[in-house]
Amino acid sequence: MFENKHLFYIMLICSMLLSFSNINSQKCTLKITGKIFDQHDNEPLEYATIFIRELETGVVTDTNGYYSLSEICPGMYHFIISHLGCESKTQYLHITTSTDIDFLLEHHDELLQEVEIKGKDLNSKTGNIKYFLSKDILFELNGHNLSEILTTIPGVNVLKAGPNLSKPMINGLYGNRITILNHGIPQEGQQWGNDHAPEIDPNTADKISVYKGASAIKYGLQALGGVVILEPNELISDPHWHGEIRLNGQTNGRSLGINGLAKTTSKIGNIRLTASYNQSGDRRSPDYFLTNTGNKESSFSFFLTNNLTKKWSRKLYYSFYRNKAGILRGSHIGNLTDLNEALKRDTPFYTSETFDYHIDVPRQEVDHHLIKFSNKYHFSPFKYIQLESGFQMNKRAEFDIRRGNREDRPALDLLLFSQYYDFSLNNSYDNADYVNSLGLQYRYVNNTNNAGTGILPLIPDYLNQIVAIYCIRKSTFRGFETELGLRGEIRHYLVARITSDRKIVKENLCFANWAANIGIKKSITQNLTTNMDISFTTRPPEINELFSNGLHQGVSGLEEGNRDLKVEQSFKIVNEWIGHFSKKNHITASFFYNHISNYIYLQPLNEFRLTIRGAFPVFRYVGTNAFLSGTSIKITHDFTPKLQWINTLSYIYARNISQQTGLIRIPPLNAFSAINYTLGKTDFFNELKVGLEGGYTSRQKNVPESEDFLSPPPDYFLVNLSLRLRYKKKNNNDVDFNVRIDNLFNKRYRDYLNRLRYFADEMGRNISLNIKTNF
Repeated sequence: MFENKHLFYIMLICSMLLSFSNINSQKCTLKITGKIFDQHDNEPLEYATIFIRELETGVVTDTNGYYSLSEICPGMYHFIISHLGCESKTQYLHITTSTDIDFLLEHHDELLQEVEIKGKDLNSKTGNIKYFLSKDILFELNGHNLSEILTTIPGVNVLKAGPNLSKPMINGLYGNRITILNHGIPQEGQQWGNDHAPEIDPNTADKISVYKGASAIKYGLQALGGVVILEPNELISDPHWHGEIRLNGQTNGRSLGINGLAKTTSKIGNIRLTASYNQSGDRRSPDYFLTNTGNKESSFSFFLTNNLTKKWSRKLYYSFYRNKAGILRGSHIGNLTDLNEALKRDTPFYTSETFDYHIDVPRQEVDHHLIKFSNKYHFSPFKYIQLESGFQMNKRAEFDIRRGNREDRPALDLLLFSQYYDFSLNNSYDNADYVNSLGLQYRYVNNTNNAGTGILPLIPDYLNQIVAIYCIRKSTFRGFETELGLRGEIRHYLVARITSDRKIVKENLCFANWAANIGIKKSITQNLTTNMDISFTTRPPEINELFSNGLHQGVSGLEEGNRDLKVEQSFKIVNEWIGHFSKKNHITASFFYNHISNYIYLQPLNEFRLTIRGAFPVFRYVGTNAFLSGTSIKITHDFTPKLQWINTLSYIYARNISQQTGLIRIPPLNAFSAINYTLGKTDFFNELKVGLEGGYTSRQKNVPESEDFLSPPPDYFLVNLSLRLRYKKKNNNDVDFNVRIDNLFNKRYRDYLNRLRYFADEMGRNISLNIKTNF
């Protein structure tokens, strides 16, 4: 017994000694060094912080952006990199030996731009210049819709139909001439309507980009004006849950919203989830409520990536979006006498004296589903094939003011199914002087009107099938980076429309179209780069342009299609200059010219028509020869590392050549100036930023007053104020607060690009609060 007891103690002591020996054998002698750079100009960032969460230790870079971490044990660590004016970045790394690691941070919180031709980047989007929005802008404008966020880019405007319904306008073009890529798939919905906002929640994307040239050959002829791209960041392998939660609120409309993002890695792959919900009530102009302009919006997305083998990678994406939007009650008038008076009134008809969250008729309800599946197989590091497929379902219901308690029955009830397939072969050479891409596409759209509305449909049932082939070649020769693109496309419509005498007429239409572009980029000096994009594109008329016939509710107008419309032919030149004349001065200048034969637009007919649904102005789709030319300039000056001045100017001159008049619905001149002061770390916070903005929009003077039902409104000047506060929690995660006041002086005005300017003023002062925390 005694011997056994002593033997037990001896074994226990030996076990402890062995354990102690193993602990000491893992020597914490590793050293990690490197530099932290600005992602966009590769300048080293001084006084940046690199922090290891598991060890609760960190260092600050020197004046050359250099850092050094010593006495590190082998293991898996979260590295958190941050800098004044930057969004913090987290990377999960496996450290096994002493090593050099460089990190890139997205510096500057204003608009960023970059040249897209990048050697071996086979999957880069066509077009030379990519404008993208930093995460700081996306956070500060959280709670705004996609179109409003995009207006921070020079040359991008917004076409509106009240506070809830808007769509982007790039270089004066919009609607069927703008393609929106939702995680690589062209968004397919009822985008033909000027009141049909994109069925996308911007919170589902980590990056939002714009290509302003017409050279997006890969994505179809609808990219005539440009491409808007929403995409996530590449998912990294990290078994822990990370993400962020955002809260937002606005005083105008008393809106409240919450957005969440979470990422992790599991056995099935890297996973990213997003969800959001926003609700608002009646907006308010400076003098009255905009009755029935409430909104409810919700969304969800799921993103999964994995590698089946080292050569075969796969991606799966699903998103759901739902929107219920009220339309200004005073825009729907019952008789011709009241309609004429409504266009002259300072206060709209049916204006309530009290605020309300209730969304009554007229209103729109939209559901949108998208599923994307992508396969990529690498034959070698420089050659791969890729198959992308997308499936979408879009359900749109529009509810009108109707007699006999039928307001819960939709006046327009559309259901759209679409399929998209893109198969491409991509290859380059070892020196990356040549990159080639050859692709085949097929798109299928089935759009039907659900029975039971009791009203003739605004657009007919139709099938739309597109078969296309495209090729893209990128090369570098003697300092010039060039890109050539060619696309051929056959489109077939099968239309079933109902005539006024209730007969069904079926029609087959077929169009053969093509597009070509050449893009050239040249670095004039180390600090000055220019590029030019020249393109020719033909675009067949869309179904709504050919066959619309009825009330388009969101814009409160009767629209008539035109069966005689011809194919548009666009010749466009875009020239961009990017200059960094010193660390303090940055300039971007863009110039474009676009000549369009058979330009299709919605022309007011100078007629008011009384129907059983009320009295409305009448519009008709017509074709003409036109040209658009313009410029957008952005200048940034850093007085000090803390004080920054930003100025932008955009102007478009457009003419209806056939009628020798100005072209309707073109943005007037607008200028913007902002001064930002950023204060670094103190005892109370890590970063404080104060911004003062002023924006001027002139009166549109190029359009004759007889061209529209109302003359263009006067010019206006708005002042905005913003305050942002950032501090770090004990685990080194950021907590951000942002307060923004739009229309600080509560100015009364109307915007030329808002179709509801016929009836009401724009929104008055709005104070918004955004809160974000990471985990």
